[in-house]
Amino acid sequence: MGGDPSSGPRDAALRVTLAGWTVALDVEDGALAATLRRVFGAFVAPSAEASPDARLVLRPPATSRAPPAVRELPRLEPGAEGTLRVEGEDYAAVLSSERSEAEVTGTGRFPVETVLKVMLASALAKRGGLLIHGVGLARGERAALFVGASGAGKSTLGALWRDAGGTVLADELVAVWPEAGGGWRAAGTPWNVLSSPTEAALVAVGTLAWDAASRWEAQGAGEVARVLLLNALLPEPTTSGRGALVGAAGRLLSSVETARLVFARDASAAAVVGARLA
Repeated sequence: MGGDPSSGPRDAALRVTLAGWTVALDVEDGALAATLRRVFGAFVAPSAEASPDARLVLRPPATSRAPPAVRELPRLEPGAEGTLRVEGEDYAAVLSSERSEAEVTGTGRFPVETVLKVMLASALAKRGGLLIHGVGLARGERAALFVGASGAGKSTLGALWRDAGGTVLADELVAVWPEAGGGWRAAGTPWNVLSSPTEAALVAVGTLAWDAASRWEAQGAGEVARVLLLNALLPEPTTSGRGALVGAAGRLLSSVETARLVFARDASAAAVVGARLA
């Protein structure tokens, strides 16, 4: 890499814990560091914790560029000696071969959060897990994950669940991984509006559909897999990386209930989900 991300002031770095994985964020801009502390909120870890699992260093570019009006997905390209390059319109990053160190050149919170998501997805992949674009709902020690295209109702369902007193793990990105003794766990991330650092046993994965009456329908794992894979973040843009992602999705869906939640925009949606998580 073009520098040593571990050379920054470790004691001063902001630490964030996501799904049991702690990353130190070394940001020179004090105002940005304060913004990130607010954004990550309950996910901020005490600075006195043991050494973090990973480190991200943000450095300003030699020449600043205005952020684009519309953001595109980052480009991920394998680099020399197993490194990974993550690049956007106004930022670039290089991740170490172990994906535990990232050197980011850019400004503002967007590059930090984008690269952090790639690092988290890589950390989960090492455990056989996934970072999923969906909404995670928990009640006590049990959780369900729902995926769908934009407009499928993920944020609406999350709001209905919260209004009913349930815990929303996240309504954008949910971390899932297999437990050593069997079963799967789901944990919240700081993204998006509704989020919690809570984790719980994942017992169901489903797709979403609208209707005037809410109900829970059985759905085959193959049908759920097609939607799940479209919403899984791929941290390794290689044949083996894609294979690992598909394999993890298959193991997940063979271990939990698969379903389709057909729901109305009212309290009945939360009641249906609550009955399955009781």
